[in-house]
Amino acid sequence: MNQKKDSEFIRKFSGIVIGLMAFTGFIIVLALSLRGEPDLDANPSQQRLAEERIAPVAAVREGADGQAALAAAQAETQAATAPADSGPVDGSSVYNNVCVACHAAGVAGAPQPGSDAMAQRMTEKGLDGLIASAINGLNVMPPRGGRPDLTDEQIKAAIEFMLQ
Repeated sequence: MNQKKDSEFIRKFSGIVIGLMAFTGFIIVLALSLRGEPDLDANPSQQRLAEERIAPVAAVREGADGQAALAAAQAETQAATAPADSGPVDGSSVYNNVCVACHAAGVAGAPQPGSDAMAQRMTEKGLDGLIASAINGLNVMPPRGGRPDLTDEQIKAAIEFMLQ
């Protein structure tokens, strides 16, 4: 009698497990078919990202074509890395564009402009020491505040603005 109940249980349990597996497979197939491909025409940024992902990493060019391509690539790199001519040095604009993110809130111990901590650092290091710290980086502050395009004069102007 127990064998009959056991075989009936196994038959029903197997049916339930197989049914659940079939249902799960159906849901997966349905989800994949509904997802489809993204409509790249509706979103140009997605088209650009897709083109960047599938673009070749490098190319080999010879002769005059290779020299022209190399010159164009070097000119593009120089234009991208050249510091922008910011005109006159303005400490408040440098502070407001670069330094404010950390110094206004005192992130990781960054001295806030006009605070006692700023005055104490000025007393301990002097203006040249503060400028050197800003240029070379200090603790978690990256060199030049994370902006390698800043000139020494711009950094000095920003520190002088913070000391006011």
